[in-house]
Amino acid sequence: MLAPNVCRERQTERKSMEQVTHDLTKFHSVDLSTNPSSFTQFMDTAHAQQTAQSYKQIIMEYLAPSPGAAILDAGCGTGQDTLDLARSVGPSGSVVGIDNSETMLGVARTRAAGLQLPVEYVQADITNLPFAEASFDGCQVSRVLGHLREPALALAEIVRVVRPGARVVAADGDMDLIAIDIPERALARKVIHAACDQLTQGWIGRQMPRLFQQAGLHNIRVEGHLMPLDYTFFQTAFRGILQRTQINGAISEEELAAFWVALEKAEEGGYFFARVGGFVVRGQKPA
Repeated sequence: MLAPNVCRERQTERKSMEQVTHDLTKFHSVDLSTNPSSFTQFMDTAHAQQTAQSYKQIIMEYLAPSPGAAILDAGCGTGQDTLDLARSVGPSGSVVGIDNSETMLGVARTRAAGLQLPVEYVQADITNLPFAEASFDGCQVSRVLGHLREPALALAEIVRVVRPGARVVAADGDMDLIAIDIPERALARKVIHAACDQLTQGWIGRQMPRLFQQAGLHNIRVEGHLMPLDYTFFQTAFRGILQRTQINGAISEEELAAFWVALEKAEEGGYFFARVGGFVVRGQKPA
């Protein structure tokens, strides 16, 4: 059991995190949200997770941006990764971050101001990029494809704008690969599968290698991970989508309540366990 003071601290943390709980299905339309700042706050919270740091390490290893390179960060969000890429390419290189959300880009520009890094932010549709063919030496697209209705179109555009021999690296989760430990196995399976089916591309993690191949990329490499989620972040990330799952009739109100009760009991007992499967995929445009 957790000590009383630890329980109080976690309850306080959870209450503060409820302010940024939102619907993961709405990342494609942040600027139309009644509370767009919840998405930027969520991005910051997600970026601080071990999950995101694991992704970033592998992405940087796979992309291997060199000094002087021109790199595209496709779906850059609030620009955390864009700044790290800019530091890697140095003053002789350049990094362009694109996103369809002006809210996200506004935060990114504010954070980049005064850093004197070779960064530019452009509002753009990832399926219709405003760049000429062969404009970039590499591209990363991190936790973006799962939000798109047509991820294949996005990859086709990315392949178009990178130079022959360039590397393309994508990272994303697979929402049917969530492992949690509660006594009611059938309930856990039902809730996870139903939530996955509410997402635009719930299986995107396992689909990326095929999409890379169909986009004409070669030398495809895949690395998978099971990444830990603490209870607070699990609530923040999934409460909105699970509410939508219940509203749409995929699970009942009673089932959803029982699911959260089981997770809360596990957290209070000090044995909450959750992991989500994710993949990083690298491909190379033929020379």
